Amino acid sequence: MVTLAAGEVEKLVVILIMPSAYDPGGYVNRFWRGVLPSNSLVVMDTLTRAAAAILRQTPAYAQLEVEVHMLEDGLWSDAGKLKQLERRFRRQPSGVKLVVGLVGVQTRQFPRACDLIARWQKLGAICVIGGFHVSGSIATLRDGISADDRTRPKVPCPHLMPPEVQQLMDSGVIVFSGEAEEKWPEVLGDIMRGQPQALYRGGRPKLIDAPLPRHLPAYVQKFATRLTTIDTGRGCPHPCTFCTIINVQGRDPRWRDPRAIIAFVREQCKLYGQASFFFTDDNFVRNPEWEIILDGLISLRQEGRKISFMLEADLHCGDEPRFLEKAAAAGCTQIFMGVESMNKKNLKSARKNQNHVDTYEELWRRCRELGIGVHAGYIIGFPYDTPESVASDIEQLTALGADQVSLFMLTPLPGSEDHVRAVCAGVQLDSDFNNYDSFQPACEHLAAAAVTPMTRAEWLDTYHRAWKQIYSAGNMAMMLQRHHNRHTRLCLMKNYIWYRWAAFTECSHPMVAGLYRLRPWTDRRPNACPVSWWQHVGSEIWRHLRYVGCFLKEFYVFQHVFYEVEVVPYLTERQQYLTGELRGVSDWFARTFWQPMNRRWLNSFWIKYGRQKWNLLQLWHPRRSWRWHLSMLPYAISEAVYTWRWLLCFRRVITEVR
Repeated sequence: MVTLAAGEVEKLVVILIMPSAYDPGGYVNRFWRGVLPSNSLVVMDTLTRAAAAILRQTPAYAQLEVEVHMLEDGLWSDAGKLKQLERRFRRQPSGVKLVVGLVGVQTRQFPRACDLIARWQKLGAICVIGGFHVSGSIATLRDGISADDRTRPKVPCPHLMPPEVQQLMDSGVIVFSGEAEEKWPEVLGDIMRGQPQALYRGGRPKLIDAPLPRHLPAYVQKFATRLTTIDTGRGCPHPCTFCTIINVQGRDPRWRDPRAIIAFVREQCKLYGQASFFFTDDNFVRNPEWEIILDGLISLRQEGRKISFMLEADLHCGDEPRFLEKAAAAGCTQIFMGVESMNKKNLKSARKNQNHVDTYEELWRRCRELGIGVHAGYIIGFPYDTPESVASDIEQLTALGADQVSLFMLTPLPGSEDHVRAVCAGVQLDSDFNNYDSFQPACEHLAAAAVTPMTRAEWLDTYHRAWKQIYSAGNMAMMLQRHHNRHTRLCLMKNYIWYRWAAFTECSHPMVAGLYRLRPWTDRRPNACPVSWWQHVGSEIWRHLRYVGCFLKEFYVFQHVFYEVEVVPYLTERQQYLTGELRGVSDWFARTFWQPMNRRWLNSFWIKYGRQKWNLLQLWHPRRSWRWHLSMLPYAISEAVYTWRWLLCFRRVITEVR
């Protein structure tokens, strides 16, 4: 690495990278389009530009040229830009100081981040890493939870620097623990002077005067939707044992200036003609300024601004006077609520005592009446979980009124109380951090004494069956039919389409997947099993053929769901007429070309047709085959017409939701 004195540096180049993770085959999880922008990456881009402006105020750097790049490793276009930057800095231009920051690194992204660091260090870059993995690990394994939170005095702590973090510091990487709002200018200044420390502690700064993230159009356009992100506050008061947020951002919530939030939304409306965003606060309702923010958004909507958003809140948000009503009036379309489990014993073991199952139905009914969708988070793998209890929980969850469910596997994430207790107790944990994605087991199922533990295979199978149970065609239709507002139904259906595609086709979690996976042969995990070029091409051909089959399957699943939901107001007295056996040509014509259309009669015929199996091939037995082949023709024509009509409907659905 070439060290430049302050006077020799003419240009500072900062490359901020949100690393991806590896799939089971060793390929980088990379997509043509993303789904949700990274709030951490946008925040760090804003803070870097602000820090550079401060740096240029000093006489030594008054003429300093600053270049900042904000890139996501998991996006195809950004990966290409990273390759271009690598080729550019192989020549090591004189007078340039190169800083590469790995931003918002979670545990599952840590191995990929380390591989990127090794690549950029060879080019002479000064590398900095931050995020929940290093911040949470240092907070729980080195500092100790009890040192910061007196309400949890008995949480053990080895008081050792996490070995993977120490290894990075020994290799010359700068580790940043905590939040960057106040400390980042100091870090860049030390780097420019050639005197960086191995470890910086950002702590938990006040946010009231912190600059708001700037969502540049060039970044937002890389995503399938125009959904942007912003945090109005950080921290959560609840002491859940599986949570890392409370040990990194604290249990004393801090918040931004509500006037700045309103100004941000107004700016988004000017940039894109509307504002669609996600409040990433872990618990928006615990922000003491929530009412001022919602009142400001209501005023903007009264001015004619198009505003919609989703937020996270606990299951006591309905107890706050006027909260749900004002959220709906401000444009809230969905609230994410951490249900985690329907079993009181599980909730107690996770110290989630604030959840009371008997209050869910009334709370969710109120949300539904206000046009707010309920998005429930559910975790599989608590001590009292079994395959049977999980299936029962899922059934109860949807029956009580949840409109959408995100599933996770209980994972001892570094930075959580569960993790530090497991480490101190000597529990065998996976050594590969790439597995800590909450979508696969990272340890054995730690069941209660009276419960038979699930094997890893049983645990994973239970997780996958829960996805199929929630997002079955019948269950989706039932959840949609509860909503009387058509726009709400269409928004939920769009989410269902995405969730099924990500979970069943991409075999990834919908919250981290993207549109159309791309797997370059030249960019794989260094220690992955070698794959020849021909093997790679063969697997890609098979993967794309599978895409076609999955697309056709999902196409007809949602055709059925759409017709079931949207024709309900029209069936009533004529239900038997529209769904029973055909009654001649005029009946067939009416069902095929007249709206509303319904698939029940078509499905009934295809089931009977399919039961004939090999008899349909025995053409020399007319009684066994010709009757079925002839009767199939009008149904096949109806199927083709329905397919065309559903294409037109689907296009209108997507346009209307946008």
